[in-house]
Amino acid sequence: MKKPLLSLAAAAALLAAMPAHAISFNGVMGGDSEFRDFSTDGLLSFDIDFSSLAPMTLNYTIDAADLIGGSLSFNALLANFLGNAGFEGLSFSLSTGTFGNLGTVTPQFGAVSAINFNGSNASVNFSQPEFLDVAIGNSLNNGGVNWSINGLNAGDSLSITVAAVPEPETYALLLSGLGMVGWLSRRRRPQAVAA
Repeated sequence: MKKPLLSLAAAAALLAAMPAHAISFNGVMGGDSEFRDFSTDGLLSFDIDFSSLAPMTLNYTIDAADLIGGSLSFNALLANFLGNAGFEGLSFSLSTGTFGNLGTVTPQFGAVSAINFNGSNASVNFSQPEFLDVAIGNSLNNGGVNWSINGLNAGDSLSITVAAVPEPETYALLLSGLGMVGWLSRRRRPQAVAA
């Protein structure tokens, strides 16, 4: 009887001695695009397959093991599943912390024309619309440089909002479609008869 209890106590001690799980994914808000999380100790990593232009907010909790190097590394693979609409750019926004180092951005078509960041916001603009995948950092293990997020503490809740910026033609098409719907609804409205 003592042997099973001793084994159980040893297993419990081993579990207690193991470090806590790294960055914890807590859920997605907004958007209907497909999402997959690949985060590990010290690395925030995910894929988003954009099937709509709705921004996605991903929620995480930071663990002490994530901050051993002082900052959290970040990479992502963002795919365009919008059909004929291209991305003109991408935008990122953090609820806490700031972007420290913006590493590489690798689009499948064209090139990056600008990467801008100001504290907790970053944006990427492309030289021509992107119709396939965009690798942020080293998400494809192709030698890219991960981005970094600074100013985090263990226990912090981190939300990162990612949005695809459509090409201007997409906005023009959307506005013309809304105008047409408005015109048709007004045209079909019954006229008041004067008495």
